[in-house]
Amino acid sequence: MDLRIDEQRRIAHIKLAGRVDKEAILGALNACVAHEGYRPGTGRLWDFFDADLSLVNSETIREMAQYSLRFPPGVRDVKVAFVTDRDLEFGLSRMFEMSSRAETPIRVFRTMDEAVEWMSEDPRGSSP
Repeated sequence: MDLRIDEQRRIAHIKLAGRVDKEAILGALNACVAHEGYRPGTGRLWDFFDADLSLVNSETIREMAQYSLRFPPGVRDVKVAFVTDRDLEFGLSRMFEMSSRAETPIRVFRTMDEAVEWMSEDPRGSSP
């Protein structure tokens, strides 16, 4: 996992690579929100360009979608974006988007630029 926190934009960039399973994803989430530079209100941008999610199935997606509910406000209710250019990872990320019952706005993108633009937008529609 590679983690970079953009404090100005309030975006945590989480990059996963190789074969990724549920434990790797949940471990990355835990490491991100425990990082000394992470602040409540910081959104999470997941970079799956180099990740292989073939070990993840629909039951795992449903379980992971509920995981963020364990966190306090400012962590569980921030924008979350998934970015990938491969169909499997895009489809699984969309399943996660539709499965989540959290207050988190979730979107899936094919390009990093689109994801960062959306993440940078104020929830009311204006830029910060």
